Amino acid sequence: MESHQTILLHNITPFEFKEMIIADLKIEIEKILLKSNKPEYYTVSEVSKILNVSNLTVYNYIKKGTLPAIKIGRKFQIRRLSLEDALKEVKSLKYRR
Repeated sequence: MESHQTILLHNITPFEFKEMIIADLKIEIEKILLKSNKPEYYTVSEVSKILNVSNLTVYNYIKKGTLPAIKIGRKFQIRRLSLEDALKEVKSLKYRR
């Protein structure tokens, strides 16, 4: 059975109530946008800085298939989600031993 809650508002107009809700929503949307402000794709040098390894090591990960990448011209692009998935898999393998 559903329970209903009643909220009583005193000395506030519907317009003021609407403005309060809009202000709170704007704050929450800004928080979400700041969290998702990460780039969708990384370059090899960006990934090497994130992982604290050399560019050659990142190229080796790509060649082995450990790190999926897209080749655009002569450059590789690594999706952020692919990088996060690869890191999760490495962590899970680390604890399996």
